[in-house]
Amino acid sequence: MVKRKRITKKQLKEPDEFITLTERVFIFIREHSKKFAGGGILFLVLILAFILLQMWDKKKEEEAARELGVATGLYERVVAQAREGSTQGDKDILAKFDEIITKFPRTSSGRFSLLYKGNMYLRIGEFDEATKAYTAFLDKSGKERLYRYFAWEGLGHAYEGKKDYAKALEAYQKMLEVAEGYQLAEANLNIGYCYEKLGKSKEALESFKAFLSSNPKPSLTNVVLRKVSLLEKQ
Repeated sequence: MVKRKRITKKQLKEPDEFITLTERVFIFIREHSKKFAGGGILFLVLILAFILLQMWDKKKEEEAARELGVATGLYERVVAQAREGSTQGDKDILAKFDEIITKFPRTSSGRFSLLYKGNMYLRIGEFDEATKAYTAFLDKSGKERLYRYFAWEGLGHAYEGKKDYAKALEAYQKMLEVAEGYQLAEANLNIGYCYEKLGKSKEALESFKAFLSSNPKPSLTNVVLRKVSLLEKQ
């Protein structure tokens, strides 16, 4: 049985934010109706419409954020189960992200759901759907550098999954435009692998050297050093 949320007396006495603000706007218009006759009234109506729209957007953002919080919690649980060998729950989580995208298309949570959706499809190997989700996120993400970095990286991996190394290379090169710090190393490493797959040894060598000069992770240093050594001998 679902436990009902208790509403306190204090909450009952508290005025609704939407109602009180709307009332204040109408009181202001009534008190200044003579002063702002004609064009002034139209101006005030436009202000009221703008305020109401802002409040509506805020309400939707909060509602979307709550639903995204639930969805990401389920997402993390499914990923953890996958590490243990279980593949259940993927479609249910995808459906939840799709619901948020459809219900809240103008919110930041709606946009982030596209990124999570791409990650889900990438994880289960549905690379066409992953590329669609990442591309849709990039079209809507604006200047969110960190999340654009993750999206370009995911898109590159999806194209690699499709064996389309030329497009994967383009995606990884876009990572360089938004990368900072250690991210530059990861971007150059991915670029180097793509050049290697495309048979472009000179470019691969340059990218691997760029990786080594960008404070790489120690666990990968020896692997890349061996690649550099082999490519220099060609």
